Amino acid sequence: MLFNEVVGQAAIKRSLINTVKENRVSHAQLFLGPGGSGSLALAVAYAQYINCENRQPDDSCGECASCRKYNKLIHPDLHFSYPFFAKHKEDTAATYAEEWRKAFLENPYLGLDYWRGQFDAENKQANINIAEAHHI
Repeated sequence: MLFNEVVGQAAIKRSLINTVKENRVSHAQLFLGPGGSGSLALAVAYAQYINCENRQPDDSCGECASCRKYNKLIHPDLHFSYPFFAKHKEDTAATYAEEWRKAFLENPYLGLDYWRGQFDAENKQANINIAEAHHI
């Protein structure tokens, strides 16, 4: 996902780009916002920018091998942890990776309700279980 595909948040985008330009990328970052806010899309755009092999001044190139993998959400350094509706005790986010990729690529501003709509979840509670915590 390119920064220019993330709606708004110009000041935050500039700040994130500057952390890379100044070689001051923190080892951990928390992108927090309500569902639909674009915080997830912004985090993916930032990760893509960090790993881009041909960075432009204000965005990823979108064409290098790394960017192509990010565009499919299959880059080996890109990991997601998200709530899911476990069918089995040992399920982790990786169990639902294909569904997650499909949902995110369809709507990078997805929220829990949109994610729930991808499953026959009825009244089940979405959670991140202990197996997922161990996986992280």
